[in-house]
Amino acid sequence: MDQDETMMGMALDEARSALAEGYLPVGAVLASDGTLLGRGRKGMESNHLDHAEMVVFRQVFSGDYRYTRADPISLYTTLEPCIMCWGTLRHLPIRRLVYAMSDPYGGCAAAEVTPTPPRHLSRPLEVIAGVRQREARELFRRFLDTTTESFWINGGASEFVAQVRCD
Repeated sequence: MDQDETMMGMALDEARSALAEGYLPVGAVLASDGTLLGRGRKGMESNHLDHAEMVVFRQVFSGDYRYTRADPISLYTTLEPCIMCWGTLRHLPIRRLVYAMSDPYGGCAAAEVTPTPPRHLSRPLEVIAGVRQREARELFRRFLDTTTESFWINGGASEFVAQVRCD
């Protein structure tokens, strides 16, 4: 198993914990050259701010941190980041994004800002999609099969649901 698969396994562990608590199984970890820096998971029903990525960002980048763009920091997450998480990671010293499952409803990993603000011209971000996708999809299927959240029961995020349900 390579380093990306190993680190995604840790993000999947966080997602399993979220699912066990009845939450959307999104897990995220930050790592630098294979060393775990922090971990987070979705922990509230339909909370618009405490996404797994934001939880781990606050954990690692709060206070007087010393990470820079020279550090090989990667974000691993079980679901393609939304615009809030995407924008935040672009401001942080993260050089790689690795995610398991694409999100056709709210994912922004392919989003381009045109024209690109000067601040971001010198900040390339490597994006790798599909790492351990089948495992992530199965967690999302189990969530959709068991959730009591009205958003999901009433047909919310139909594009995402279709992606999860496809075989």
